[in-house]
Amino acid sequence: MTEQVGVGDRLRQLRKLRGLTQHQLAFRAHFSLSLVKKVEQGAVPPSAAFVAGAARALGLRPSHLYGTDEREIVEQPAGELANLGALRTALDAYDDPAPEGPALRLEPVLGRLAAAAHHVYGLRYATAAHELPDLLHQLYVLAEQPGHSGERARAALHDAYRMTATVAGRFRQADLAAVASERHIRLAPETGDPLRIAISAYHRSSGHLQHGEYASGLGVISRAREHVGTRRAGRALTVQLNLRAAVLAARAGDRQQADGFLDEARALAEQFRPPETPYYNIDASATNIAVHWCAVPVEYYDGTEAVGRAARVHVVDPRRPERVGHHHIDMARAWALHGDRTEALAQLNAARRVAPHNTRHHPAVRETVRALASAERGTTDSLARFARWAGIRV
Repeated sequence: MTEQVGVGDRLRQLRKLRGLTQHQLAFRAHFSLSLVKKVEQGAVPPSAAFVAGAARALGLRPSHLYGTDEREIVEQPAGELANLGALRTALDAYDDPAPEGPALRLEPVLGRLAAAAHHVYGLRYATAAHELPDLLHQLYVLAEQPGHSGERARAALHDAYRMTATVAGRFRQADLAAVASERHIRLAPETGDPLRIAISAYHRSSGHLQHGEYASGLGVISRAREHVGTRRAGRALTVQLNLRAAVLAARAGDRQQADGFLDEARALAEQFRPPETPYYNIDASATNIAVHWCAVPVEYYDGTEAVGRAARVHVVDPRRPERVGHHHIDMARAWALHGDRTEALAQLNAARRVAPHNTRHHPAVRETVRALASAERGTTDSLARFARWAGIRV
């Protein structure tokens, strides 16, 4: 399925439907008039912060401007839809579990859950979606056990819910991801591990990030620190919290605060050497810190600074294809802002090689491709090939 319009086109149409001038929209969204004009013209790929601010000013969800609402179902292959249907059913069966075969003990379930996490890390989302439904059913039974055994099972269920949210998000099933997220937030205090309360708070901040509620998101991160402590795993979680805070601050336009959070994350990692991944989806690695350090300037449209930072790090990590792919997507935007369209396309192709699913469905990729086509006043063969692969009409 190909698309005919991007954020700029939708923004212009919806702004006019709301009876707003470009100046009025810029004032309401807290962005410059020049930026609004460039986004509507397709000359600049809009940042996530811009989309969130414009959507809020228009009374819409960001997904409406991205055009992802109508693509949530129609682009999914039949096999993937079947897996997602089973996952949806499993989420609804929390009070009436039906494991496949006999109920299992916790240890084999933990092994299968670790394998599912490995699939997610390796971007094999369909495989993870196939495995998760029965794991949820098994964990519903185990979570009812008393004492420490029940707490361990609930901790595992906490991870399973977060994996479900990840997988649902990758397949653009926003409602499914929201249910899974609500479940892990409610469950965290019942796991016997205060760090899981902070982990759920970290994930809660994603909604604030998506909808442009940056001050609220920073407040959630600040409160999460109260549950972290000084254990090595807690240090790792603090690194992750600082990285999220850096993005929130950058999107709020506070460069100094954003870099302060990045500096604190790096200092914690270097001083305490915390475990890189003490929990599912918590990443205190040097790779993740470098990806965020390069990405933050892109959030406030400083492509030159982002390109300069990227030249001073080497982001290659076979264990983290999602992170590496995200870095190349960020750098494609940075090079486009910097004025080098050839290097921007090279970065898009690098992201495609490392993380094809994520690249094909990332809204920033679609907007970057459109900006490149607009700047070239026509589409080169190489850009056209990438656009066809990604399902983008330019």
